[in-house]
Amino acid sequence: MGKRHYKRKLIIVLIIIGTALGFYVYSAFSEKLTKSTDLSDESIGGFKVLDNISSPEFIREYGEPIDQDNNNAYDYYYWKGGLKTASINSDEDKGKIMRLIISSTDDALYENSLKTSKGIKLGSKKTDVLSKYGDHYYKSYEQGADIIGYIDHKRNITLEFWCVQGGRVAEIRLDDAEVI
Repeated sequence: MGKRHYKRKLIIVLIIIGTALGFYVYSAFSEKLTKSTDLSDESIGGFKVLDNISSPEFIREYGEPIDQDNNNAYDYYYWKGGLKTASINSDEDKGKIMRLIISSTDDALYENSLKTSKGIKLGSKKTDVLSKYGDHYYKSYEQGADIIGYIDHKRNITLEFWCVQGGRVAEIRLDDAEVI
């Protein structure tokens, strides 16, 4: 009876490990497995991934950053109107936008006028996102958010909608697909 009990425990442990590993692999590659969505016209606040925060157009619209966070790869800037950007922080590509984010604080959850090219903004319903952007999306869960993401394989761009309880969009990210 001891051997049989040990084998059952081993099989259960292997199933749990296999399931967890399979979920991790699926999550890690789900973007790559998702059919492409044309995001060529996508922008946030009138700017696209790979635009530059040092361009006269960007400076005219957003002025100087309100605040800044840095890490080894990117400079994160907070701009008027609730826009946040991540830009390259060195060499000839310094200032090139790799991520545009619309988010809010808990105090002002949906108070932001910025929106995507198809009119999705903070507070929009998840069903509105699906009706405007379509069925070719990947799903993820992070920090308590139900994430719906679209990828443009040709342009290497992702667009993610972070939805909170109640199915409302609480954050929008337009990224170069290589941004971690």
